[in-house]
Amino acid sequence: MTAREALSRLIKGVHADLGDYRTLRELLEAQFDAALKHRAAVINDVANRITELTSQLEKRRVERVTLAKLLVGKQSNVTISAVAERLPANARPAFNEWWRTLERQVQECKRLNERNCHLLMTQHEILQRVMQTNSAGTYAPA
Repeated sequence: MTAREALSRLIKGVHADLGDYRTLRELLEAQFDAALKHRAAVINDVANRITELTSQLEKRRVERVTLAKLLVGKQSNVTISAVAERLPANARPAFNEWWRTLERQVQECKRLNERNCHLLMTQHEILQRVMQTNSAGTYAPA
């Protein structure tokens, strides 16, 4: 693979990630809404969609690392800045902005995921307490 082809694939992957992280954000919002409303079927459906999407994102991340190593060299410190240096000077500002946008999207999705996890874990803990109380007779048959 030529350096030009590797750069092209890397840039296409970043663009695909930008779109997929927007979708992931929407899914995380839908998951949160479904959790608030205790809609188990929706939570399950959204979780499956999130899993599929994050699998695609991970595949592209692995490919991006491989492509970056091809471009910068395996012995070099492989950073996105080093990859950007391989681009024509007039293309660097746009690429750097795409990358910054991608980083912001990743951080936002991590934050939303943590929020959702906290909500779901809290709901689970409450349910466990109710079930333990139930075994003590709170919801015992009359």
